[in-house]
Amino acid sequence: MNSIPSTYDENIVENKSHFFISFKKYLIFPIEAGFYGFALVCSVILMLKLLSFLLGFNEVFNLEFMVVIFSSFGFFLVFLIDILKNLHY
Repeated sequence: MNSIPSTYDENIVENKSHFFISFKKYLIFPIEAGFYGFALVCSVILMLKLLSFLLGFNEVFNLEFMVVIFSSFGFFLVFLIDILKNLHY
């Protein structure tokens, strides 16, 4: 019976240094996840602003600096979750 090999990053690339694998695991992947969190929070805020404009609750559709600040909270939250998840394993 044949087994299916694991596709974990450390098993695929054996000739890369431990530093490069740790660099990707603890910095690159959490930053990428943080950008996903930023995009998610920003898109939810923009959709709610657009919906409130279309329904007539707001007379003007405007983008404020607070949208970027709240979205950056989403970035840091998902970034920290991913770093803490990597530290656990």
